[in-house]
Amino acid sequence: MPYTRSFAECLVVALGGISSSVLLQGQANYTAAVKPYNLDIAVTPAAIVFPETAAQVAGVVKCAVNAGIKVQPRCGGHNYGNFGSSTGELSVHLDKLRSFSFEEATGRATVGGGMLLGELNENLWNAGQRYLPHGLSFSIGVGGHATVGGVGITSRPAGLLTDHIVESEVVLANGSIVRASEKKNRDLFFAIRGAGGSFGVVTKFIFQSDPAPTSIINYSFAWVTSDAATRARLLKDWQKWIRDVPIPAELSSTLTIAPSVILVAGGFLGTLQQFKALNLTTHFPPPQQTTADVYTSYRNLSTVWSSQMLESGIALPSSFYAKSLLFNNETFIPDTAVDQFFNYLSAADTGADFWVINFELGGGKIGALPSTATAFPHRDAVFAMLNQGTTTGAVSQTLVKFLNRLSKIVTDSHPGAAYGGYAGYVDPREDNDEARTRYWGTNLARLRAVKKVVDPNDVFHNQQSVPPAGRRP
Repeated sequence: MPYTRSFAECLVVALGGISSSVLLQGQANYTAAVKPYNLDIAVTPAAIVFPETAAQVAGVVKCAVNAGIKVQPRCGGHNYGNFGSSTGELSVHLDKLRSFSFEEATGRATVGGGMLLGELNENLWNAGQRYLPHGLSFSIGVGGHATVGGVGITSRPAGLLTDHIVESEVVLANGSIVRASEKKNRDLFFAIRGAGGSFGVVTKFIFQSDPAPTSIINYSFAWVTSDAATRARLLKDWQKWIRDVPIPAELSSTLTIAPSVILVAGGFLGTLQQFKALNLTTHFPPPQQTTADVYTSYRNLSTVWSSQMLESGIALPSSFYAKSLLFNNETFIPDTAVDQFFNYLSAADTGADFWVINFELGGGKIGALPSTATAFPHRDAVFAMLNQGTTTGAVSQTLVKFLNRLSKIVTDSHPGAAYGGYAGYVDPREDNDEARTRYWGTNLARLRAVKKVVDPNDVFHNQQSVPPAGRRP
């Protein structure tokens, strides 16, 4: 929908008369500001705004409502479908909402919704060596990450980032600014912890932080092989290990499959002696490479993790397609399906310049809350499968078919089973109704009811957002 002059003027007024805080199609800096994360998906927001306060956010939301334009907040801009810059909608960039304060007596941090994870990490460390569990890439935005769940390498020992939200400041569709917590606006508080972009713009968080761990082991085991049977054996062994062995919450694990290598890697919050006592390598064939580096500074290790993400290219804008599946105790992949998976993988035309498959261990403190405690419902997920292929040009149907086939081999092994999906890894090619069900499961009905109350006209909208109850998506 093209903007009108009155809409543009309304935005400028709402932002204190600063015209440079509003970018419209055709203006010099507009294209650079769109900054799509997935370069395969072209997006042209009706306008981009850079508010500095919650009141200014409220003002631009009112402008959009009056003009009949939908709204989406954007923070770090890592959404796989570029939903924070949806075509025809108002993209509210939260870059200038990056305040931080810390209450030493309680360990609570008050954080602007536009802060990036790297800044949050540094601020917490400087506040007395505190930390919060979150994703690896420092360029991810706190606002988007915390409001879809916020899964990361320390989620097993510390829970999700969303679980540490004590209170939020939220701008609603009617332009009001409200507080949401367990005591105030409880339904809204439930909704923003897993489906936040559908309900408003979170301009401020209060997080309960934890003391940073003082000894962390960064470990990895590597097998360099392209042999399908050998690679299949490793996934079978990894599944057997996580199914049969009590794994301490302090240990995280990811099995990564790349074209000629398989890695089992993660972190352990404890001493090297405690890590060695786990005897992890006894559950697998002897690895060709083994590392177990001890870090006494969480700040230093988190910087290493973020740098590794940058070096891999995964955390940078690119043209890609990705899919995710979440597994519970009933949907472990049978050995026959594992064999089929790797036989297909070794012979398939991938259509990708690079592809990677990650199996990430869940559980631990992620499962400490019931599935109905927050909008994020996947508390019983034992592990996740995340597949991604990148290209230098447009994503081809060959790549789409490749990743879809990998998922189908897995899901066909349990006909009729329900596989969850993480709203932090959206698949814009998936049927939107099916995607919503996978993201929010049995919580979707409650979310739709809350949406009907706080945003009945679906102002905060993207193609896979939560629709109001009684209204067709």
